Amino acid sequence: MKPEQPLVEVKKLKVYFPIEKGILLRKQIGWIKAVDGVSFSIQKGDSIGLVGESGCGKTTTALAIAQLQRITEGHIIFEGKDLTTLPPSALCAERRNFQMVFQDPYSSLDPRMTAFESIAEPLRVQVRRGTLKLKETEICQKVFELLDRVGLSRDFAHRYPHEFSGGQRQRIGIARALALSPKLVIADEPVSALDVSIQSQVLNLMKDLQQDLGLTYLFIAHNLAVVMYFCNRILVMYLGTIVEDALPDMLCREPLHPYTKALLSAVPIPDPSQERNRTRILLKGDVPSPIQDRRGCPFVDRCPVALTICADQRPSLVRVREGQRVSCHLYREEGKYHDYSD
Repeated sequence: MKPEQPLVEVKKLKVYFPIEKGILLRKQIGWIKAVDGVSFSIQKGDSIGLVGESGCGKTTTALAIAQLQRITEGHIIFEGKDLTTLPPSALCAERRNFQMVFQDPYSSLDPRMTAFESIAEPLRVQVRRGTLKLKETEICQKVFELLDRVGLSRDFAHRYPHEFSGGQRQRIGIARALALSPKLVIADEPVSALDVSIQSQVLNLMKDLQQDLGLTYLFIAHNLAVVMYFCNRILVMYLGTIVEDALPDMLCREPLHPYTKALLSAVPIPDPSQERNRTRILLKGDVPSPIQDRRGCPFVDRCPVALTICADQRPSLVRVREGQRVSCHLYREEGKYHDYSD
């Protein structure tokens, strides 16, 4: 039986930002390599977690997939269509199918627009562009239905963002993202700005919406515990590259990449006896500059088990076992390596 086509395919994605010198006669002197050759796919109905420390390229990857950031190289295939080659008119029509929920629920909402206007705006934009046919009464009904779905009273429809709590504002952001019935929702750290007690409510809401509406998520976070709970597959990023791709239980039970092991060692354990007895992995040095050109593994300068080959040759992302891939020369050396093609 032929495997189902992925909803999204990201192929060898690169996003470089130019470094320029001078005020009037600006001269390019280098590149900041924010995303450097990332490839992965998302199946319909998946919740894919993208994790890593600040500056590793998570948000840039998300913005590139949503076509809010110009890419340097690579392809983003959505339902068989290459978004990077679509003309502007066709891309506008496709934007209905992928929407974003941003990290800060206050700055992502226009303070001059009520909750009703913020949710109705994407519908009205698509109506003006001719890609959606709705009457104003139908738009009103849709907005009220979305408020009900995210757990907000219809009486709140004409309040402004400053009149809501952080959790309520994020619910408005989620309702706005759902207004156009998207197939993919890209959530960029949607709960990191919220209190811990509110985080679980928003995460459970997003899970319920996925079951009810058949949503697919790309969930970006730096909190591994949140991603373990929410996602059914996790991608670990370091310095613009994916270093491990695994199912949550595999990643928790037996992480393979040295960087993933260091990340997991920093996750608090609720049991005090286990927390006292475990050993933290402290990485040496700082994260290298994304400006530098590297032939080898991007993690080589901080890796506690680096090999000679690591400095000269960049490892490929290979499958070590079913449900787990890793970008590390250790598994080639130990005889566990075999080619894996996307």
